[in-house]
Amino acid sequence: MTELAHTTHLKEIERIIEHLFEYWMTKQFDKIEQFIHNHAVMIESGTHNRLSGMNALIEKYRDFVEDAEVFDYSIPSLQVDIIDNTAITYLNYRLKYRVKNTRYDEMNDEILVFRQKDRDWKIIWRTQLLGP
Repeated sequence: MTELAHTTHLKEIERIIEHLFEYWMTKQFDKIEQFIHNHAVMIESGTHNRLSGMNALIEKYRDFVEDAEVFDYSIPSLQVDIIDNTAITYLNYRLKYRVKNTRYDEMNDEILVFRQKDRDWKIIWRTQLLGP
């Protein structure tokens, strides 16, 4: 892969993550579909519960914002490693939100694995690493 191609792929993955968070926070779940592979997998944090398929992953995004009022979010740190047609991202994100009458300010980490097919990058694996 040329340096230009590598840089282009990095920017594309970063753009996808920015849009993923934007669509998540603004409850535009139909727009999230374009970023998730039909057979993507997630293991829920702190459990052995395995979620499989695009719809199951989108429901996890939906569940959170249906229960929480999000005030602010940011992605202070994002690392992307690309190996052939696979990208592994490690991101640190901050959420400020309220559930019922309790306010939260959390820093969490997440690993997203993407696979490229026909120029499109799709999430095939999601792992949340919740903060203390």
